[in-house]
Amino acid sequence: MTNEPFTPTGIPKARPRPCTDCPWRRDVPTGHFPPERFEHLASTARDASLVQFSCHQTPDERPQACAGFLLRGSRHNLGARLAKLTGAYGGVEDPGDPLYDSYREMAIANGVDPQHPSLEGVRDD
Repeated sequence: MTNEPFTPTGIPKARPRPCTDCPWRRDVPTGHFPPERFEHLASTARDASLVQFSCHQTPDERPQACAGFLLRGSRHNLGARLAKLTGAYGGVEDPGDPLYDSYREMAIANGVDPQHPSLEGVRDD
């Protein structure tokens, strides 16, 4: 299992809530994934991206969107916005877990240099 980004063919499902070890959670120790993973996944937080941040607990052949991503990092992701509009990501709940406010904040907390080129174009708002 990995948290490879994916571009949905059809509408993928979403996890109902952030996993106990979701990288979007502030209360999960950093270092589970190396900084290079966050550099690779930065494209999911760029304006109008169709690439989704998938849950690391779902199989590669049937990825599901990460609930932490949907709650905090998908505001500018076109693919996620379209899926939300169609109701495909309905039922994602925010249980009040302490989540990072943005992809950039999560990536930096996990060791990505704030000046790394992968973070160019990543939206913080």
